[in-house]
Amino acid sequence: MPIYEYHCKNCNTIYQFLVKTASGGTAPVCPRCGIGGLVKVMSRFSTTGTRSGDGDLDRMADDLSGLDENDPRAMAKAVRKMADRMGEELGPELEHALGRLEAGESPEEVERELEAMGFGEDEDGVGGAPSGTPSRDPGLYEA
Repeated sequence: MPIYEYHCKNCNTIYQFLVKTASGGTAPVCPRCGIGGLVKVMSRFSTTGTRSGDGDLDRMADDLSGLDENDPRAMAKAVRKMADRMGEELGPELEHALGRLEAGESPEEVERELEAMGFGEDEDGVGGAPSGTPSRDPGLYEA
């Protein structure tokens, strides 16, 4: 059973949920504030003392080592590769944003649109998610 991470914009907290169905079902409810509609986020990854996964980590590091941060197409390609390797779905909003980057649009303009959709915060702190980096709840919940 996979473990997925979801962000509650109201609490600005990331929670881990044990998902019992292959499809992942619907987004869970926040364990703290009870609000539904949590947003699935790209999980951090960790390694154990074994070296079995080092090849994947090395390939991801190689993908990012020569990344031209000023090339929106290269940025989109790197994000897609990492999501694919980690088995993560990006969701419709991020898919749309990556499509715009692949079309050569300005990363700053795409970022502004993502912020307006709640994926970040404006520089003046207005709108989007609560300010600051989300906290991580150490618990594991059932979805």
